[in-house]
Amino acid sequence: MNQRINNLLNNQLANWELARANYTALSGVRVKELDVNGILYKVQFNPARIVSSGAKVDARSIKERSCFLCPANRPPVQKGIPFEGHYDILMNPFPIFPCHLTIPEQAHVEQRIVTRFGDMLSLAQLLTDYTVFYNGPRCGASAPDHAHFQAGSKGFMPIEKDWHRLVAGKVADYRNATLWYLDDAPRTTLVIDSPDKDTAAALFGIVYRSLPVSSGEEEPMLNLLTLYESGRWT
Repeated sequence: MNQRINNLLNNQLANWELARANYTALSGVRVKELDVNGILYKVQFNPARIVSSGAKVDARSIKERSCFLCPANRPPVQKGIPFEGHYDILMNPFPIFPCHLTIPEQAHVEQRIVTRFGDMLSLAQLLTDYTVFYNGPRCGASAPDHAHFQAGSKGFMPIEKDWHRLVAGKVADYRNATLWYLDDAPRTTLVIDSPDKDTAAALFGIVYRSLPVSSGEEEPMLNLLTLYESGRWT
């Protein structure tokens, strides 16, 4: 699958002028590293990304615009690879990562993780060159009205390699999975580590149901990163 995606990205760069320009612009992106309480943060100045990161996500704006993740509204030049019969793996034309994917549900349904976490684990196992991530509908998702994941070049985000040294303690063992908590304020981070997909999903469900849900919200405020390495999900 990684090779199929590489072929897709190369084809899109050859045939999609907007995507080619934005990926070329990545070479000029300015990055500043900040040390916050001993934790490395990378700040990226990426003007081409403003179309996505600055998207209006209030209810009125969403109602008045066409959903850009729905198949009927995508530009004809945007091609994809089917996944699990109801997702499409697409190039993200407004990249943060050297290789940046968007994986939307084919149907127009709201951004919710609770019934899709198993799909996220399956994606991570398939896309071994990538880290798969999910932004909640009020936590950075530029299309909170359309269920989707994203994936970016593995190892790009500092927390991927730093989380081991940031472990502050163990919350619990659950079957053959472990739930850790990190000492990384001002973030609040929990880590599930398991060699078994079903166990990881079950433990996530327990955590998910334990998190507070604000009034008027449909799910806890969260962002998720998932990667698969050496037979284990993190």
